[in-house]
Amino acid sequence: MDWLYVVVGLLVIALAFLVFKKKPKTPELPKKEETPTLTTKAPAEEKAPVAQAETTPAPTPAPTPAPAPKKEISFSDRLKLGLSRSRQEVWGKLSGLFSGPKLDDDAIESIEELLYSADIGTATVSELIEEVKKKTKEGELDENSFKSFLFNFLKDKMKPIQETVDRSLYTFNKNESGKTKVIMVVGVNGAGKTTTIGKLATKLRAQGASVVVGACDTFRAAAVDQLQVWCDRAGATMIRAKEGANPSGVGYDALQAAMNVNADYCILDTAGRLHTKENLMDELAKSKNVLKKLDPTAPHQILLVIDAITGQNALRQAEEFHKTLDLTGLIFTKCDGSSKAGSAVTLVSQLKLPIAYIGVGETAEDLDVFNVDDYLNALLGN
Repeated sequence: MDWLYVVVGLLVIALAFLVFKKKPKTPELPKKEETPTLTTKAPAEEKAPVAQAETTPAPTPAPTPAPAPKKEISFSDRLKLGLSRSRQEVWGKLSGLFSGPKLDDDAIESIEELLYSADIGTATVSELIEEVKKKTKEGELDENSFKSFLFNFLKDKMKPIQETVDRSLYTFNKNESGKTKVIMVVGVNGAGKTTTIGKLATKLRAQGASVVVGACDTFRAAAVDQLQVWCDRAGATMIRAKEGANPSGVGYDALQAAMNVNADYCILDTAGRLHTKENLMDELAKSKNVLKKLDPTAPHQILLVIDAITGQNALRQAEEFHKTLDLTGLIFTKCDGSSKAGSAVTLVSQLKLPIAYIGVGETAEDLDVFNVDDYLNALLGN
């Protein structure tokens, strides 16, 4: 029976084979070429134009005006400004003493005290007060006439002496030919010698003069360096030595150098000396005498720098320096910081020495020729 099942199975397979063989094969269609689809982007919705706000153009700024030229301040104006403290603290009080038609004894006494406080000097004040009393008895003095009287009185005390000053200290005459002019500058520590020499060299160089400066203050390196700065600015030649060198030797070398090049001026700085120290003053005398080995007439000017702040003590200083060195003139400095600027009257009238220069500040323009009229006008407020 098993073979029967095998036969039946074979017949079924054969029949199935015949059926599938006769069925036509459906032809396979060629694949349709895919046409690429063009995708077009829908146009974006146009935005409505945004209305721009109208902007007003910024106004064109006006051109910046050129700075006005700096107004030159005359030295007489500098002097008035510099002496304002003396004028306000002392002389300004005089106007309050003329309450009546004429001065009474109390007012005259107050005037005397004010003049003393201004460091005019005992002898000058005594003489002036006698004149005031005399004119008051004659009924000639009111406030205006008193100020005029005071101006003329002080001017008469100073002007004849001021006229003796050596004009070559201010003005360089290019037509003058000759030997080097030697200026020795002395004073106590702190009076302003070094700065004053720098200013003086600057002024002479500005006029075309050749200047050699001797840094004889060998004990203060800072002073020598400061003087070097001034000389460099001015175009002056400076002779210096190592710290602690012999001051007389430096002065000698400076004059020798000046004479070698036929310089117009040789200005010598010196170490600050207390007028009360005799041995130190003798050293200054030695420095002066050494110069005569090169030029028997040197130094031609010996100028004492006086600090206005010292007041009446300035007279004592000047007397001692004058006794040792035979001064030829004075330089009155730092008047802008003092209420004692009236001491110039005493210095000139009692020492019989002219003031060559007066200083009211730090710059070279703040040092200038001492003019009696300008000084008294600044002092009295005329």
